[in-house]
Amino acid sequence: MSLGWHIGKGGEYKVNLPVLSDDEIEVINHIENMFKEITKYKEFDSPDKAKKEIHKLLMKYCESEEIMIDEDQEEYLTKMTVYHIYGFAGMEELLKDNSIEEIGIIGLGKPVYVYIRKQGWKQTNLYYDDLEFTINLINKMSRTIGRRITYKNPRLNAILPDGSRLHASIPPISNVEVTIRKFRENPMTVFDLLAFKTVSDEAMALLWFLMQSDISILIAGNTASGKTTTLNALFSYIPLNERVLITEETPEINIPHKHIVKLISNPELNITLSNLVSDSLRMRPDRVIVGEVRTSEEVSALMDTILSGQARGSYATFHAQSSVEALNRLRSLGVLDIDLPSIDVIVIQRRMMKYNIKTRNSVEVRRIVEIVEVDKKNIGRTNPLFVYDYEEDKWKPNYQDSELLSRLSSSLGMTKKDTLAEIKKRKEFLKKNMKKKWDFATAVNEIQKFGYGLSL
Repeated sequence: MSLGWHIGKGGEYKVNLPVLSDDEIEVINHIENMFKEITKYKEFDSPDKAKKEIHKLLMKYCESEEIMIDEDQEEYLTKMTVYHIYGFAGMEELLKDNSIEEIGIIGLGKPVYVYIRKQGWKQTNLYYDDLEFTINLINKMSRTIGRRITYKNPRLNAILPDGSRLHASIPPISNVEVTIRKFRENPMTVFDLLAFKTVSDEAMALLWFLMQSDISILIAGNTASGKTTTLNALFSYIPLNERVLITEETPEINIPHKHIVKLISNPELNITLSNLVSDSLRMRPDRVIVGEVRTSEEVSALMDTILSGQARGSYATFHAQSSVEALNRLRSLGVLDIDLPSIDVIVIQRRMMKYNIKTRNSVEVRRIVEIVEVDKKNIGRTNPLFVYDYEEDKWKPNYQDSELLSRLSSSLGMTKKDTLAEIKKRKEFLKKNMKKKWDFATAVNEIQKFGYGLSL
């Protein structure tokens, strides 16, 4: 007898839920049938109301069947039944653990894995063992953006109600795969990036100016390098009174601005990123984010918004391990050589392993390893603004005599000397506040007050 999921024994990471007996599983299955009949799976205003309804059904069933349960059993049976019928079948326990960065279902009857910050992948005692149940679970998790996984459409990208990113696949592509990248309740700030040594304070001060001016930026890197996290953090440098348009395949961008227009593509309705970018030409945005670009169509949408000149700056994330690789991949995806220089700056962020010979320990780190301007005269070439020294774990500046600095100064109506002086002031501000434990809202407020006299 099965629910379609269960808590087993063993596992390096213990999900704090009980191992159910066959009799308890039978009770939950009966409650599920009663719930279907009485409520027709109607939506409740809150999880608490669903819990009350399910608890009522549990007690009614136990009374009618003369089943005796103690107080503890009543509590955990209610909880497990809510998870089974109304919730995410035990996944809630993993989603609420802030030490977990990633969750992975790797097949039916196999343990779920979690990636724990600073520890790596751990096997859990949570299992999913029924195909139809797991498909229904995936669709339940993705319903906030109206997408479904089916045998005709066996791949899915979606966002959970808490903002976590979900990718799923089912047969014939896989033996059921679900990967959830957890959403941070308190997004990382530019000060967090500095504290984690993702980048230097001087490089961050330059990025502040680049974000403020009429510069388009592509943030590239390998998988899970923190590209979207960095883009979200850098948007705290954009004045809060600007209008921001976000076009994405899957909603991931989380920025502090109030004047935001979000457009989500929908392949099932044949609404593409290109369609949304075309629509955006009538929306008068100050900034445009095209989310993550991977395919030739998505890259084309990014180039359309940059080349149209509709905003002060356009931004996107991309998969590439160096600026040279980024340009070559853009070419392979259809970008003409003549259009490459319209991308002003490329930021490369990488996820790397650092190995300590003395302690024999490996530590995963994330570093911005390149900040380059795309050369306007020599097609396909870049000029370094900051370069990361792998051996010294430091950043070497090379921007003071760059063509970009001159453009940057002109776009803001400043002299080169004044721009350099302001970058120094911003560097000192960032360095001074780097160790303060500010939440995202406070960090944004302090940056906006310092830079523009604005606040949330």
